[in-house]
Amino acid sequence: MMQRRNFIKSGLATAPWIAMAATGLQLRTAMAAWPSAVFHLEDLSEAERLLFADTPVEDSDRIAVTAPDIAENGRVVPVQVVIDLPDPKTLTLLSDGNPFPLLARARFTPDVDPTLSIRVKLGQSANLIALVEADGRLYRATRAVKVTSGGCGG
Repeated sequence: MMQRRNFIKSGLATAPWIAMAATGLQLRTAMAAWPSAVFHLEDLSEAERLLFADTPVEDSDRIAVTAPDIAENGRVVPVQVVIDLPDPKTLTLLSDGNPFPLLARARFTPDVDPTLSIRVKLGQSANLIALVEADGRLYRATRAVKVTSGGCGG
């Protein structure tokens, strides 16, 4: 009787570890395709080149980038991007005024509303650049934000 109880207890104790190990393996596989090196680039054009090669970019009014005109605190700037394009695949958010221009990257599936709300850190007044891959093309929308108190060391 006691052996059965110990067996059940040890099985219950190891089940979470097995689940975490399985999840960790899946996360590593998913992260293998993630362009982590781009987050450390300091040049905006280099980041765009590595992410999108030489894909032509079209400006679009079907991407709405909402952010304050003036951010009093650059450490916490609320940004929302709403996409009204057919079949959006990815959203890349960049800043032309940050030491590291890549702020965020999101992937969308057909089951997800193509909207991103995020808080970003801006070191100085800058343009936010939203690049969306949709329907086999690349679209861009920009939004200027004036920062009165810097967030990247300011």
